Amino acid sequence: MSSRLSPLATANFRWFFIGQVVNRLGGSMAGVALAFAVLEIDDSASALGWVVAASSIPMVVFMLLGGAIADRLPRAVVLRGCNYIQGVAQSITALLVITGRAEIWHLIVLQAVAGVVFAVSYPAFLGMVPILLPAGERQSAFLLIGQATSAVSIVGPALSGVLVATAGPGWALAIDASSYLIAASLLVLVRLPPGDRSTARASVLGDVAAGWAFARKLGWVIPGASCALVFNALVSGGIFVLGPVIAHDTIGSKGWGLATSAQAVGVFVAAFFLAKAKLSRPMKAIMVAFVLWCVPMLVLGTRVELWLLAIAFFVAGAALSLLDLSWNLLVQEKVPEAMLSRIMAIDGFFSFVATPIGQIAVGPLVGAFGATGVEIGFFVVAVLVACFALTRRVLTDLRLTGAPPPELA
Repeated sequence: MSSRLSPLATANFRWFFIGQVVNRLGGSMAGVALAFAVLEIDDSASALGWVVAASSIPMVVFMLLGGAIADRLPRAVVLRGCNYIQGVAQSITALLVITGRAEIWHLIVLQAVAGVVFAVSYPAFLGMVPILLPAGERQSAFLLIGQATSAVSIVGPALSGVLVATAGPGWALAIDASSYLIAASLLVLVRLPPGDRSTARASVLGDVAAGWAFARKLGWVIPGASCALVFNALVSGGIFVLGPVIAHDTIGSKGWGLATSAQAVGVFVAAFFLAKAKLSRPMKAIMVAFVLWCVPMLVLGTRVELWLLAIAFFVAGAALSLLDLSWNLLVQEKVPEAMLSRIMAIDGFFSFVATPIGQIAVGPLVGAFGATGVEIGFFVVAVLVACFALTRRVLTDLRLTGAPPPELA
């Protein structure tokens, strides 16, 4: 097995990795900055909701198409183009906010562009590691990316908060814009031979259909993604919508911020242990990780104390690290390179569409069963779904053998 940092010795991966770290740092700053930019224009939750929805809706609608585009063209080129477009769109956003000319409809249009571009860049990004590194280096590479993402998710929002308070949200958005352009420039240094695309259909929609047919043929992609839909819906509603409501009456916003930051720490720390782990039954690990990801619900529904909730989020972060690693290793071993982004896009589609489902459903459920009842109920549902999935042999019989991915007929 490779050492933890050995993937960085490969120049192509090194430039890709540095670009992604820069990109993620800028992106982690953008959420705080955009929210305050909207509230400076229109101090209402509905305005902020429209701006956020403007990116999330096209993200879901175009995800499957994005996967087909990422498989059809060289992924490094696709990522570079997406970063340039995002950089330009965010530069316009920053300029409008800094000059005081931004209106809500400007931000809605620009965020819609960002959502469409993300639908293409997300599956392209997830298909990069298997073409940048040999199989023995990939586990370390996935964990390095996870650690970097968790680290910037702690640092970025804090930096953005300071910058928003001192210079204004427009300047934080300008840094995010520059991060996209820097990442795009670094991707120019990634030199890869074009992959075999002899099986590509005559149209992109044909490639989408082929990807869906291949996912059904594999047998485990759709059931696995369906489980992800349920768990993402539970987490988005139970933790990230209802969680702050419960925290407001118990540990306060400061306590909630401290507790949730423990999740990123959990991701970071778990990577050191997972680097030495040998995963053989990935779907079993994924289902256990899904349940552990929901542990904060158990605390929110019973005894809300800062230290206990922080431990729960730390466990959730460690579970996320295990989940991401298991899924990435499974897909890169079982899916041909020419189909990688489409399979990742199917999983992404199920995951992203779950978010509004959970966010919308949690309100009526709280009205019927109460906040603590919903949290406990959601955790029970998570356990039941995982237990049911572990009875499905199409999932539990999957093994990681280290064999090369199959050829695409």
